[in-house]
Amino acid sequence: MAGEHLRANVETLTDPRDGSEAPFVLTRDGATVVRSDAFDAYRDFPLHRTGTASLTQLPSFIALVNRFKLSHSAIFASDDFSSPSLTAIFDYHPDNSAVDAAAFVQSMRHRASYAFPLSKEWQAWIGKDAKPMGMGDFARFIEDHIVDISADPADQFAKSSQDFVQANRGTLATPSKLVEISRGLQVYERAVIKEAKNLSTGEAQFTFDSEHTDGDGKPLTLPTMFSITIPVFARSADAFRLIARFRYRKTGEGLVFWYELWRPDLTFETAFNEALDKVSAETGLPIYTGAPEQVRA
Repeated sequence: MAGEHLRANVETLTDPRDGSEAPFVLTRDGATVVRSDAFDAYRDFPLHRTGTASLTQLPSFIALVNRFKLSHSAIFASDDFSSPSLTAIFDYHPDNSAVDAAAFVQSMRHRASYAFPLSKEWQAWIGKDAKPMGMGDFARFIEDHIVDISADPADQFAKSSQDFVQANRGTLATPSKLVEISRGLQVYERAVIKEAKNLSTGEAQFTFDSEHTDGDGKPLTLPTMFSITIPVFARSADAFRLIARFRYRKTGEGLVFWYELWRPDLTFETAFNEALDKVSAETGLPIYTGAPEQVRA
């Protein structure tokens, strides 16, 4: 009799949600609680989908969303300037009109994510924005990225860009002018510099008494602005115009040059919102800018 009292009894519990069964042990200390995931090993198929798929191209993200989306699925968009991304939550909370409480069980566990890859052009120009460079370094940067320079006249710009150029009495450099400037700066990198400035146009003109044997000391005129046309996101066919202002400063070691992009945040916002419009149109899901709730452990 004592042995029967001490012996553990194996019983069976049934999951009321789908009828799955799992064993539990009944001892003299009572029943051992069975975790809800103890049923998982006994199911032919999982009760809920879990995991996050990471997509590397936007069309693939859209295709996967369309494959797994439900009536209450949702997409969250992170508009971080340096690392924009999308997260689709297939089993997101249903709205308040839902009466099935079971829909809330183990929700927000099946997802897809897409990290927008910033184009190399965007990274290069944003990376050097407002950072002073020596004449040689600045010239090499311009030459390395000369294909990004736009040759369009200001009257072909968007109105906001035209207004900015006009308000600053800007003179725009063409690609050929920038090549001329970059080569001139490399020739006169160690020259003695004399500066003159045209007050009506804002253009700076430098005369170089060069230490180099190939320097001829001719004046080199710098425009006040130039424009670039680049994509924001990699593998995107859409390019956007940005205005850049020429800047320079005299130092004890000579001149340093840099450029300042005008409102790159507006360009990023335009490209990002266009991508969101595409995702919304092709998936039919709501998109919320921000981050979803944390998943319970």
